[in-house]
Amino acid sequence: MKKIIIIGLTAFTFVSCSENKESENLTDENKVTETKGYTIDCDFGGVDISKAYLSQYVKGNWEHKDSADVVEGKFSFSGDLELPEVWYLRFDDKKAYVSLFVENSQISVSGATLNRDSVTISGSSIQDALTKFNQGQEGFYKEIDKMETDYMAAREIEDTATMNQIDLDYDAVSEKISEYIVEYIAGNTSSVIAPYLAVSNLLNDFTANQIDSTLNTFSKDIKDSKYIVSMQERSAKMRTTEVGAVAPLFTQNDPEGNPISLESLRGNYLLIDFWASWCGPCRKENPNVVAAYNKYHDMGFDILGVSLDDNGENWVAAIDKDGLTWPQVGDLNGWANEVGQLYGVNSIPHSILLDEDGVIIAKNLRGEDLHEKLEEVFLK
Repeated sequence: MKKIIIIGLTAFTFVSCSENKESENLTDENKVTETKGYTIDCDFGGVDISKAYLSQYVKGNWEHKDSADVVEGKFSFSGDLELPEVWYLRFDDKKAYVSLFVENSQISVSGATLNRDSVTISGSSIQDALTKFNQGQEGFYKEIDKMETDYMAAREIEDTATMNQIDLDYDAVSEKISEYIVEYIAGNTSSVIAPYLAVSNLLNDFTANQIDSTLNTFSKDIKDSKYIVSMQERSAKMRTTEVGAVAPLFTQNDPEGNPISLESLRGNYLLIDFWASWCGPCRKENPNVVAAYNKYHDMGFDILGVSLDDNGENWVAAIDKDGLTWPQVGDLNGWANEVGQLYGVNSIPHSILLDEDGVIIAKNLRGEDLHEKLEEVFLK
């Protein structure tokens, strides 16, 4: 099934887009500097919450920008910003949250529960536009929901043939979603929504050149958007981890606290495997990685696992259960793992294959692709 994305499109529950085709027709949602700031008035009457936070998700961590006491379900935030951004309403210690594009306008948010289907957001033109965009994808996600249900049922009875077919169907629908997003971005280059969608959904599959080409299409009116800045930073980081580059050096501890350096593993072909115990696609891929290790290790193939876990016990248990006998490192900072940040990892499983000199020769090898590449290296 499709690999996990840090904050994918489905995580931004209340976003979508309009069909603004002309770059000179600067979309209303970008014109936030014409007002004196934003006000977000919220009413969640009947929901048991006492504290609300206006937050951002930065490098794998939640950061609170503001907080408010909740009185009879009501609270508000105010401020100003240069260009619209996606922020989050979070509550007490609850896992539920509401995402919304904030712009300098009077925004109202209400809901009988914290369930995304019961929340209404009004007063933000960019939010309205993004909602329309998402509505265009509802059919795709209904297909995916059914596939996931069917996949679980097939797994219960170990129906491998059905599972494999669902994998193929899932990838096909995922490709349609990507095409839908790419088409929107190409037609809405003056809207801040376009770089937001690129950052949220496409960067992991883009090369640095593709990112740069996309950046060149955006209007100068949104050049200061945080999403464009993020794309620029991603491109620069990817240049250091492209095929042909020498992999950046690092040292991180194994589960027992012993430091392991990348440099110490030079001399063999090495797969840097980014994964986590909680990542379903990673755990599904692990038997394939184990098979590759067992077949090619004696020929000079090593693996270094880099965990994006934040729970040490779960990490160690998964290593043992999945039979991962190669070195493992991690810092228990989840998505904010220092090595993951260094390599620009924003989805897992993610892998990088190095030659004996530490030069990157391939990336994101999974399934048969991993075996084909190793066969090319060792059995040519």
